[in-house]
Amino acid sequence: MTKQTSQEKLYAGIQMTRPLLRYITARVEADLKGTGISVGQRAILEVLFGVGKATAPEITRYLDVKRQFVGRELKEMENLGLVDSEPNPSHKSSKYYKLTQRSRPIIESIRAREVAQICAFAERFTNAEIAAFHKVQSALLAEFSSH
Repeated sequence: MTKQTSQEKLYAGIQMTRPLLRYITARVEADLKGTGISVGQRAILEVLFGVGKATAPEITRYLDVKRQFVGRELKEMENLGLVDSEPNPSHKSSKYYKLTQRSRPIIESIRAREVAQICAFAERFTNAEIAAFHKVQSALLAEFSSH
């Protein structure tokens, strides 16, 4: 067996991305059972938890997804009482969305569970290894999103 070069290891790592994303999504979906929240809704709640309030176009940019998806999810989430909307003084046709008293504890609980899982997983690695992983992931994202 021949020794892999760094470039070959990077290529192999990139090839793992698709199945890894499928497994992560399946895990998140499984962990959301019983919350009444979908993976897409969870992502939007996460954005709103982080920024306080945002417009649909802002959420679309944060998540790098299609505008129609965000619009559909926000409409359903508003109907379910998971987000509130308020007028955007800068644009009459655009609203700000924010968490409700119902959704805040839900996303806080989801995040707490996920953070605990990540903290336990992170114990396997040094801070330098995690920093290197983040550096490579950030560079890959920048490289592939610019084309």
